[in-house]
Formats: sequence, C-alpha cells, structure tokens
Amino acid sequence: MNKDLKYKDSKIAITERVDDLLNRMTVEEKVAQTISIDTTTLLVHEGDQKTLFELGQIQDERLKRLLVHGIGAFQLPGKNMSPEKSAIYRNILQKYIQENTRLKIPVLSQEECLMGHLAVGSTMFPRPIGLAGTFDTQLIEEIYNAIGRETRVRGGHQAFTPVLDIGRDPRWGRIEETFGEDTYLVSKMGVAAVKGLQGGGEGVSSAHIISSPKHFAGYGQCAGGRNFAPTNIPLRQLRDEILPPFRLAVTEAKAKGIMPSHSDIDGIPCHGNKWLLTSVLREEWGFDGIVISDYNDALRLNILHAIEENPQEAAIKALDSGLDMDIPSGSAYEHLIEAANKSEKVMELLDRSVSRILKVKFELGLFENIYADPEEAKKIVNCKEHSALAKKAADKTIILLKNENNTLPLYKEKIKSIAVIGPNADPVEFSYYSARPNVGISILDGINEKVGDKVKVSYAKGCHITKDNEVIETETEIIVDNPNLYTLEEELDSINEAIEIAKCSDVAIVCIGGSPNSSREAVTLQKNYGDNASLDLVGQQTELLRKVLETGTPTIVVLINGKPLSCSYVYENAPAVLEGWYLGQETGRAIADVIFGDVNPGAKLPVTIARSAGHLPAYYSQKSTGFLKDYLFEKEGPLFCFGYGLSYTTFEYNQLELSKEMINMNESVEVSVYVTNTGSRAGDEIVQMYIKDKVASVTRPEKLLKGFKRITLEPGERKKIIFTVTTKDLEFTGVDYKPTIEPGTYYIMVGCNSEDYHTVKLKVNK
Repeated sequence: MNKDLKYKDSKIAITERVDDLLNRMTVEEKVAQTISIDTTTLLVHEGDQKTLFELGQIQDERLKRLLVHGIGAFQLPGKNMSPEKSAIYRNILQKYIQENTRLKIPVLSQEECLMGHLAVGSTMFPRPIGLAGTFDTQLIEEIYNAIGRETRVRGGHQAFTPVLDIGRDPRWGRIEETFGEDTYLVSKMGVAAVKGLQGGGEGVSSAHIISSPKHFAGYGQCAGGRNFAPTNIPLRQLRDEILPPFRLAVTEAKAKGIMPSHSDIDGIPCHGNKWLLTSVLREEWGFDGIVISDYNDALRLNILHAIEENPQEAAIKALDSGLDMDIPSGSAYEHLIEAANKSEKVMELLDRSVSRILKVKFELGLFENIYADPEEAKKIVNCKEHSALAKKAADKTIILLKNENNTLPLYKEKIKSIAVIGPNADPVEFSYYSARPNVGISILDGINEKVGDKVKVSYAKGCHITKDNEVIETETEIIVDNPNLYTLEEELDSINEAIEIAKCSDVAIVCIGGSPNSSREAVTLQKNYGDNASLDLVGQQTELLRKVLETGTPTIVVLINGKPLSCSYVYENAPAVLEGWYLGQETGRAIADVIFGDVNPGAKLPVTIARSAGHLPAYYSQKSTGFLKDYLFEKEGPLFCFGYGLSYTTFEYNQLELSKEMINMNESVEVSVYVTNTGSRAGDEIVQMYIKDKVASVTRPEKLLKGFKRITLEPGERKKIIFTVTTKDLEFTGVDYKPTIEPGTYYIMVGCNSEDYHTVKLKVNK
C-alpha cells in the first residue's frame, strides 16, 4: 500500500480517510459519487460460471462511458440471477471499477428488500402489512436480519427499506408496503426492521446492510389515495403522527440512510425541502447517514413540481436541501459538474454530500472487503433456517376474521373430499418488489401436502382477477398498461367448472383477493394506474363465491391480497374467512396448517376494514368529531376495527389496575391486567393498550395505541400482563407547536382490539 494514500489505511480514523480522499478528487469524480445508476440488465462476458469472475468484462458501452470517473452506486445488479451468479456479477462490476478508475472507490450496491431481497432465489417473507398484524417486534427483527444477511452475502450494501409511511387510505396502491395505519405500531415495526437489516448494533455489521427508511415524509397521506398526489398535512399532525416512525428509526435504530417522499408538504416537495432534510433530520435528530433520492425525484423538482427552471437548478436545490445521491441515472446531478465549477457554494455543498457518501462506504468496510463470496451466497440465501423463519412468519401473519359455528379448523378424518377454488389458490402470489417467477408453496400445494392421499382434492381456478396487461420496458422506465377485467360471460365456463367440483366435495376452500394488477405502485406518471376507487373484489370473484355458496357446500374463504378489502358479501355470507395478505414463499403450508388446526391463528388487523371507499377515512385514531355522524342509508362503523382478530380459543380480561392512580410529571405508572385462556386449546393473544386524553388544549385523537404484547397461553392458563406508562407517552404538539405534556385525566384502556377493552383513569399532576 502506498503510505501517502491515507484513505487506504484502515487503521486511521474514518474522518481522516474521508478528508484525504476528498482532497484528491476532481469535480467529475465527486459528482460521480453522487450518482446511482440502474445495472439490472447490463451485459457481461458469457463465460463458464466457475470462471466468470476471472473472465468477466462489462460489455455495455454506455456504462463504460458513465464509469470513467467512478460511480456512487449501482441499483439491483444481477437481480435476475441465482445467488451465486449474482454475487459474481456484482464482483465483476466492482472489479471493473478497481481496474479502470483512478481512485478505485468501491461502489454501493443498492437493493430493494421489502419482503425479502429482490433477487432470484431469495427467501420471501410475508408483506409488511401482514407482518404488522403479528404485533411481534422480535419476529420482525429476525426476519429483516435474515434479509440483511442474504443481501450482503450477494454483494448488496443498502436497502431502500423499510416503508414507514402511515397507511390510512386503502385506495392507495402502496398501502401493502406499509406496517399499517397506526403511528405507534409503524414505529415499533420500523425500529425492528432497521435494526434487523443493519445487524442490531449502533452501526452496520460486516454481515449486514444499510437501511434507508422511506418515504420521508407523508407519502401515505396522498390526496384521494392517488399515488404522487399532493399531501395535505397540518404541521401538528406531521409532528405527532407522520414523523415519529422516521425519528425513532434514526434516533433509536440508527438508520444510515433515508429516502425522501415523491410528494410535497405544504407546497414544498420533499426532495427540495431543506427544513425536512436538514433542520429536522440532521439538526434535530442527529442523522449522520446519506439521503438518497427516490427514482428521478431530483429532476422532478423541475419537470413535475415545477419549482425550478431547469435540471441544473433542480440539482442545486436538492443538493442544498440535503439530498446526497441522485437515483436512478443522475439525470439531475450530472449537471452539478458545470454548477460546481461556476460556484464556490455549490462546490461546498457537493463536498458535504460526497463526504457523507464516502463516510458510509468506509463504515461498511468496502475499501477492505470489496468482493462477495459466491459459494457463501449459495449457502446462506434461502437456507433451511431462513425458510423455517418464513414459515413461522406466515403462521403468525394469518388473521381469522370470521368463524361461524366453529367451521374451522377442519379435521382430516371427518372429510373425504375438498374443492380448492379461486384465482389465488395456485400459483403462490407475492405481489410486486419480489423476484419473478414466484417460487413457493401455493395454497393448492399446501392442501395437497397436508392431506396426502387420504382426502380427494379437486381444483378449479373459477375465474381470473384481471386480464394480463402489456408491459413495455424502455431504457428509462417500465410502462404498464391499465389492466382490464373479464366479463361474467367470459368467465362462465370456468365458474361452472368450480361449481361442479364444489357440489361433489365435503368442503370448499375459495381463494380470492387481489394481485399486482388489481392494486400496485403506479410505476410512472403516464397511464399506469395502481390505486383503487373501489375496495371490493375486482372481476367476477364475488360471483364465483356466490355460486359456490349456493351449492350448500361448507365454504371457507381465504383472502390473499395487499390491502383491506371492503368485500361485505364475503364477510356476511361465508361461514369462515381468513385474511392472509401476501404470505410469502410458505403461503400454502401456513394456510393449510391454520385450516386443519395445526396452527391456531393469532394475528390482528393493523388497519381498519372500512365498509366501503365512501366511508373513508376509517382509521381508529381519528378525532372524536370524525365519529359523530355516519352516512345516510348506511350502517355505522367499520366492518372490522383496528386490532381485531379471532382465535380457535377464547380469552378473558379482568382486574385491570394501576400501580397508582395519580402521578407527577416525569413519573411512570404500571398498568396491569390478567388474561386467561378460557378455551380448550393453546393460542396467542395480542394484548393492546390505548390511551385517551380527556381534556387537552388542542383537539386530540379519540384514542391512541401505546403498548402491545403478544402472549401464548395454554388452555386454562392465566397470565398477568404489565405495561409501563410514562408521562412521555402523553406528549403531543401543543398550541405553540412545541412538545407538550399537560396535567389532567387520562383514560387507560386495555383489551383485545381498539373497540373491546377495559378502562381505568389516571390523574397527572403539574
């Protein structure tokens, strides 16, 4: 090693290494570090797999031109390759940088890790909205720890994960990416996910990756549930309900990345919001990582939000606001070369961002450990341990919404034939941000595996969810046509086939719900719709269920979907309903184990299920005035409330008590309750604690979740559950827009969901 190259010396402080390297860089090399480019489909030498690393050469001439001065990051390299080959592919890219650039600065490999690493062969876990319903933070940390390991072993370094938006409008196509509607729940799940991805320590472990929570902030509050729409969020609501998950991800979980929102807050686009990205994120919260753009959003300050005249001004605005890296092509930041050469201020801003990027690369140890180990990738990705964890997660995610006359569980010895019906019965569906083709155990597979040759299993699709839509990939975007629906006439033969097998079976399992075509991220701003005006089942799925029920065969509905569906006909007419969300690779085994009683469902709803889109907003923590009146000719309230979920056993709550009925400021109180399993089988219960401020200086939510514990009880077992409430739990943004804790009376409510609880009063003195 050249002793003069201090940045190569791992024994000296990172700040010194950063300063040394920065001082050696040209403007072009600095700007290159602020740019991330898509390398999903680049061509490399097609050599024998064993020697691919030695023979590998980048064939893409455009990429070669871009890499003359190095590059900050690659996105999703080798996602369509096997674990071993994708590790080799990433190594080829890193090797090219080492051999063909002056300073040999390693490149970040940026990844998507929503429900598993977005790459072929990765372990696929349930969707975040489903995982939130587990109310199990330890499980969430274990899952994202596994995802972080699988990503790093293939050569990945940073995840655009988790999504910490508050999902309160189920019309929005991306609600399935969230951890639900409640600030406290999203915060707890978010902290667990960040810790898992990064390895659980203060920084990032050598076997893990950077977590970059998104979309900072308020993306889920898009007007009308339409992706990219403006977000109309009052400052008090922003502080109390939208920012806390991000704040805790930074201050408690030590997230090293942040991705801003596509949207604007009060007219200021988040990618150009200096108050948000600098004053709040860095100065208030002490964030010391890198801020990366969402796709093309630096440029959109010019071409969409129209707050800047041209791409160069957009780049300067974003850089000044605190955006460090431009993704996915540097379409705005490539203009910083000219701007920095003309302006000392822009040069200073550029140095600031480049220093942050280099610091993260040093912290990750990339200068010492550039390459991935393909053999290790083959061993770790989707290993037995991770597959077992995926099954455990799927088991804990399933919610029993209805079980009339104990329809469930089924007993194999009592039935001779089963009809498995519906578009989501086979194959397994993961939704988007998962590697295709989907590989996992479908519900049909799971049922067949469970019953073997002892029970006859018949299958009929019955109907489709949507027609296939055309996907056109260009160099800069993916264009997806708006999907169409089948008519009843087109589906009649298929429905009749399902009716016939239902008639001849002892029980029917109808698997319906959604797909990426029926609800999804709207991929571009053109005619690529992903949001919904209606929350009912699409296509002929309701008609399919109606016809199956008319046969008189006992019917179980399994919903596989990404959002809470307002399908009243299903809930009112099917004797048993399971909500599965998207359960990941172990979908079929988990559903089969629940249906046949080997697993007792214990998850709860992380979102309210509204009666219809017309009843929105329906989230439980609205202000009291939001619940004063309902609509003409409609039933009141939601179909199912937040926190709701049944079990194959029953639980009883009693003796809710406070350790003291009065506390002073900066004191705490213990809240205890006894929970008893009053049924005949073991089961999980999620004990939930809510708090209501009786009188406050500003209007407050009707109630707020402030604690939860998932417990397992044997038949007849009684357990004392204790929560600790501090006055900090009572804090809100006051009249003066400062954090406030007010004396007075508070209601402490503990129960099995947001509508079924016991209440005690707590007095707080000045």
